[in-house]
Amino acid sequence: MVSQTQSGATFRPRTSAMAANAIGRSQSASGKSRTAGLVTAALAVIAALSLVPLAGAGTRPAVAAGAGETASESALAYEPFSAARLQTLRDENRPVFVNATAAWCITCLVNEKVALSGAKLQQAFADQNVAALKADWTNQDAEISKLLAQHGRSGVPLYLYYPAGSSAAKVLPQLLTESVVLAALDSAH
Repeated sequence: MVSQTQSGATFRPRTSAMAANAIGRSQSASGKSRTAGLVTAALAVIAALSLVPLAGAGTRPAVAAGAGETASESALAYEPFSAARLQTLRDENRPVFVNATAAWCITCLVNEKVALSGAKLQQAFADQNVAALKADWTNQDAEISKLLAQHGRSGVPLYLYYPAGSSAAKVLPQLLTESVVLAALDSAH
């Protein structure tokens, strides 16, 4: 007999991958095909997120380097966002990735699982000394609202990459894949 934890742990990544695939296909489609793709993606996201409570039931999470953090939570070593911290990192000529997110944002949660939690991305951030800032807009912080407005957004998600030595941020798509983020890092070289 397969436990709920095992089936949920297997089903969730496949469902997330299906959602990302449906979203990708629907972006190039039009009319009814686009709508069908987006509906499929939304249903897959809902199915994947409904299994989140089951994924850890009866199991102990793998502990990463940071005390109390699971491996997926520590994939990128985020610092809290502040405009002052962003400016300090920019003044140090460091590349910076800003993840403007919220706990209630389903797209943000999917992007965290699908695109921002992989070992390959973590290694690329470490190799290129990319600082990662998390702008948590769960409670609609005024400083993060200002950041969103500066980039023509009224909500999350917003993903920004500031290459070292560049004066402007590169705005990444709202629907991320690991390869999109890696390509942004590579294009700065």
